[in-house]
Amino acid sequence: MNLIIRKAQSSDSAQLAKIFLESRRSGFYWLDPERFQLDDFERQTQGEIVWVAEWNGELAGFISVEEEDAFIHHLFVAPGYQRLGIGRRLLQSLRTWLPTPYTLKCLTKNKKAQAFYKKNNWRIVGEGRSGTGAYLVLAFGSVVPKARQNSTSARGEA
Repeated sequence: MNLIIRKAQSSDSAQLAKIFLESRRSGFYWLDPERFQLDDFERQTQGEIVWVAEWNGELAGFISVEEEDAFIHHLFVAPGYQRLGIGRRLLQSLRTWLPTPYTLKCLTKNKKAQAFYKKNNWRIVGEGRSGTGAYLVLAFGSVVPKARQNSTSARGEA
């Protein structure tokens, strides 16, 4: 295994958009797949810091973060690269440049993601509802930022 975690480059955008589209269409099976479009990646990660996972020279996943409040907006691994530890390594990479605590939203219907975060020591600290359905607010670290606990922002959920 040759896994590299690095900051995204502009040349990665097209492949990351494909990963984002494919991952959501296959992972969010309860939603109409046509609601997800190729240009969603650029729009939804604007102003965020994006790190990528490169597996043997191929982009395999990414994490996008709103740095100001350490909010993980997206964490996706391409369908063909799941269950190889890539998501865990992307989460671990945060510690090299961003202090805890971290928060994120996870759709309640996304049981695979919930199990993943639980296995990686995240805890439920709140809940809410958005246009894509009910979600849980999860946190990692010792202090939970109050602003995200009951947020109903339009931001996406993992």
